[in-house]
Amino acid sequence: MQIQDWQAIAKAKVANIYSSIPKEWILSDDDLSRAKKERTLTGSFIEQFLAARDKQIVRHNSVELVEKIKGREFTAVAVTRAFCKTAAVAQQIVSHPFCLRNNRDPADTTKNNCLHEIMFDFALQTAKDLDHYYAVNGSVRGPLHGLPISLKDQFHVKGYDTTMGYVGWIGTYEGSQDPTKVHQLNSQVVDELLSLGAVLFCKVTRIKEISLLPIG
Repeated sequence: MQIQDWQAIAKAKVANIYSSIPKEWILSDDDLSRAKKERTLTGSFIEQFLAARDKQIVRHNSVELVEKIKGREFTAVAVTRAFCKTAAVAQQIVSHPFCLRNNRDPADTTKNNCLHEIMFDFALQTAKDLDHYYAVNGSVRGPLHGLPISLKDQFHVKGYDTTMGYVGWIGTYEGSQDPTKVHQLNSQVVDELLSLGAVLFCKVTRIKEISLLPIG
């Protein structure tokens, strides 16, 4: 792989990540400029971009969220949407300058990405299916029913890359082009989590960056 090849692949990957953020969740340039001046980006700062209901949701820990979904105080969709939006905000702040505005280059970032994979569409569909299951059957699918969970980018999820930061793994299965494996397999832990009712909404990078996500 020539230098220009891997650079082009990496640039396209970054652009793809940002294109997965709903336009209504994109922060303004002023918001991002303010973020650069903040010492603490969690808590009240990140919550200012959330609706009141979303703030209420993300302040709960995992046990509380599962109980409130089971008690029908929250729906799985509402919880998932709140976590997805918070993750989208964190991604933009961590990788500032955000580059989908004003024709800026989406690969022109000065910090690491918070998220390696954005799986919001998959997560919201999973949550919708869980809400339907609960409405029809009157029982939750499992002990993690509706709980949003972020994965470290070393676990395979069907339809998504697993790169661990390696450009050579983009669009492959651990570097292999085998069509029976690329985007076709789940890691065992992924299957287990889904079977327990969890909602997988993103893949994250290093531990220090996970702290920006409200994973309970």
